[in-house]
Amino acid sequence: MTKSGITKTWIAGLAVFAAGIVVAIAGVLLMLGYAGTFTQVAGNPNQYDFTPNINGFFWTTVTIIVTGGLIALAGSIVQLAAWIAGLVNSYLLPDKTWFAVLLLGGILSVFFAPIGFAAMIAYIVAAPDGAPYKTQAPVAQPRPLAPT
Repeated sequence: MTKSGITKTWIAGLAVFAAGIVVAIAGVLLMLGYAGTFTQVAGNPNQYDFTPNINGFFWTTVTIIVTGGLIALAGSIVQLAAWIAGLVNSYLLPDKTWFAVLLLGGILSVFFAPIGFAAMIAYIVAAPDGAPYKTQAPVAQPRPLAPT
């Protein structure tokens, strides 16, 4: 995959991920606003309990939240595919610095997600395309048959 294809894929995954988060947050806000009641905890004026009204609207908000989560999951899978394609593309470069940056950024993003995000932004902005360095696999030459 070329770098421009990786960039488009990663940005599309980012947009889908963001849309899923927005949908999930909208579901949570609808649930907290209209699908239950808040009651003050006795003895603590700053603490409230939320008691949901188990009705159709409540289950609709649960469905919206789950749908938003699934959309965000799909976006993150697309971003993971773009990251893997970026690793493959940067491995084709003669200098393996961009490969190391993407690999370490992806591994460290398990512990602190902005590191992987920053590594992909840096790759998209500054890394060269590895597609021109792709070598063709040698074509196997048929061996002559031995005389019998």
